Amino acid sequence: MHWVRADYLKKLAGLGALLAVVLAGSACSTGKSATVLDGRQALAEELNLDPMLIRASADGEVSQMIDVKELFNLAYDAFSQRRYERAADHYGAVVKYFPESNYYLPALYNAGLSYEKLDRWDAAADSYRQILEGSPDAKDALDASFRLANAYDKSGRHTEVVDLMTEVLLGAEIAYFDRIEAYVRRGNALRELKQWTESEDDYRTVLQLNKSATPRDRLAAGSNLMVQTYFGLGRSFHAQVREIKLVLPPDRMGDDLSEKARLFTSAQANYIEALRHHHPQWSVGAGFMIGKLYEDFYTDIFNAEIPDTLSDEAVALYFEELRKQIRPLMERAIDVYERNLSLSKRMGKDAKSDEWVSQTEMKLNRLRNFLEDPITQRRAEILVAHGRKLRHPWDPSETAIDLVGVAIQEASTAVLKAPAAESDTPKKNIPKS
Repeated sequence: MHWVRADYLKKLAGLGALLAVVLAGSACSTGKSATVLDGRQALAEELNLDPMLIRASADGEVSQMIDVKELFNLAYDAFSQRRYERAADHYGAVVKYFPESNYYLPALYNAGLSYEKLDRWDAAADSYRQILEGSPDAKDALDASFRLANAYDKSGRHTEVVDLMTEVLLGAEIAYFDRIEAYVRRGNALRELKQWTESEDDYRTVLQLNKSATPRDRLAAGSNLMVQTYFGLGRSFHAQVREIKLVLPPDRMGDDLSEKARLFTSAQANYIEALRHHHPQWSVGAGFMIGKLYEDFYTDIFNAEIPDTLSDEAVALYFEELRKQIRPLMERAIDVYERNLSLSKRMGKDAKSDEWVSQTEMKLNRLRNFLEDPITQRRAEILVAHGRKLRHPWDPSETAIDLVGVAIQEASTAVLKAPAAESDTPKKNIPKS
């Protein structure tokens, strides 16, 4: 929709004349002298009206006229009807054509919300940044800061989230709840940036602030931000578990395994704390992550380096013993996934409406198949023995593809090492002396 703005100055001669009469009557009644406007002066008076947007037809005839209030209401109606593209267009027109109106900042904010619904996170961020640049109201700026942080997070711009939330925390005095939210958002961003210590510091600050808060301010243990804090701590420790690879020599591997176990315990404890509150979003997510924690730990042990000096028989015995030792981890992961599906069902969630439930179902089915399929297990062991690191050793398609790669590599190596046949060796013509 293309519009043209027109600023109207309408001469209201009738109103001017009436004003003159009223002023004259008022002067007589008070007995005080007054300057009375005559008709010619009244005609010269002008009244500024609100700008209008005009849309003309192909033949130049005006087909539609609309003012800022009507345009804003059209945008609001479109948003309420979930027609977010149209709502964004209308709010954008308010921003473009009426920057001096009282609807300007609300239109920017609502345009950002419309873009969020459309997953257009860069456009949403642009709207919220304009509010920060032009709003004199601290509350409006704070609300825009949190929306901007969310848009940055969805776009993977975690450094910008850290900087923005740091500005909020260092700025003017903010309410307790807003301070907690700023710490949680910054902690999440720092975790994504793998700044583990800083991330954990922010999460622990949230827990400490809430513990020492007044009863009036203190957030309930099962509130969104508190459960999200425990979930975030679990994710931080979980990521550090995955960072540690079990490599030779044996002494180092033993120390690394001990550190992995310590981080594993911390991750599990925080996931369990998030799980027990039955929060509609984070608890199901925590249940999924506990299962994945066991699954990942299994994978890391399975992928541990094997000494090159071991014979084929020794490698076979190694994997036989390894299966006995780490199978309980996989069984525990399956049990956790099953419990998480039961929890999600009690909470009215299913795979179609919740990504955590969908992921839980997928992983549960895959792990069950793996434990019941010795052929896939054997294939995965062969790959690990050849130095391949598998993220998902129970995925039959992945192991099959890798096995083909190993076979091709071994065949190529064998050809290169094989001596050339006599008939294939070219004879050189050596001149006689």
